Amino acid sequence: MAKILIVTARFLENASGGAEKLAYDYASILSESNDVTVCTSSAKDYVSWKNELPKGQINENQIRIIRFPVKQTRNMAKMNRLLNQCLEKGDSVSDKEQFEFLKEQGPYCPDLVDYVIKEQNHFDIAVLIGYLYYPVVASIPNLKIPFVIVPTFHDEPPFRLPMYKKTYSNRYIYSFNAPEELAVYEDYTKQNVHSYFLIGTYINDTFKNQNHNNSHSNQLITIGRIEPAKGYPELFEFFKNWNFFAHRSDISMKCLGTISSMEIPKDPLIVFTGYISEEEKISEIQKSFLLLNPSAYESFSISIMESWIQEKAVLINAKSTVMRGHCLRSQGGLFYSDSLSFQRTLDFLLENRNIANRMGKNGRQYVLANFSKEVIRKKLNQMVSMLLG
Repeated sequence: MAKILIVTARFLENASGGAEKLAYDYASILSESNDVTVCTSSAKDYVSWKNELPKGQINENQIRIIRFPVKQTRNMAKMNRLLNQCLEKGDSVSDKEQFEFLKEQGPYCPDLVDYVIKEQNHFDIAVLIGYLYYPVVASIPNLKIPFVIVPTFHDEPPFRLPMYKKTYSNRYIYSFNAPEELAVYEDYTKQNVHSYFLIGTYINDTFKNQNHNNSHSNQLITIGRIEPAKGYPELFEFFKNWNFFAHRSDISMKCLGTISSMEIPKDPLIVFTGYISEEEKISEIQKSFLLLNPSAYESFSISIMESWIQEKAVLINAKSTVMRGHCLRSQGGLFYSDSLSFQRTLDFLLENRNIANRMGKNGRQYVLANFSKEVIRKKLNQMVSMLLG
């Protein structure tokens, strides 16, 4: 039995985020045969990092969780201003300026980092989740025990700040969620990773063999936080442009998830549900025709996996190399790169529902073969064995 330390910005069951789901899933699987401790913040909301959960230690489902207070809430406008200032200076940006951005990026939990530094020798290995946030960036230079980084790299502006070289070095061991995430790393750093795993996370098989698969449904869905960074303004514009030419009042879009930092269109064909339960989400997927995912920055994309497990085709943003790779390997969906290609691909899928149904079935087989709990458990246990090596 290994003593495993997991460091992650947030740790919540059923959190609205891929990295949060991955952290919870990894801790749950690893705790089956190991002693797992999770160091995380007291925040529930990743936008503000407001302390909403009690600090200190609790035990939950065989996992020891230690929450540390966030010393300052996040001001998104200030954070973006600091980021732009840092990026404008390029390699001449000072460590002080970058640290100010990192504190604002958060969650700023210096007590968490102090704990990791002082107590690390009580653990055999560490698993650090997310390259972007303060707890991971500040912990890495101080680690003396074997560790693996699950970076969830995106080709996004902060990735290019010099300080993030602390989280990308070919001396480190990584666990990537997809081959395309590995490619993002190697393309930018111009160096090959010597040691890495390709794991991802698992998707529960909630499929029920229904007599109807809703192949005649006219509901399109999106899943996840509705915010500019996830590509929603562009998606809404493309959908409006499509409908201007298609004149289809029978096709609607239902957006599952909370709205953050943006105004939403007042369109009777676009419905917003707000937060919904896992059961409601599965029901909505089953009632839908296909999933739309407009994000250009993904390191895995749980939403397309959740749709595929229900045999639903997907239509995704081609700028996301990760999702495009999943679609090509699975033959489970199509992708768009601009307004015109969005119109053409959506028309094609609506007019060729037998092909869309086939894509959905292909997607389900892809998820079962690569992202079942059994497959992820086997890969995680292999990773731990190698780190203990």
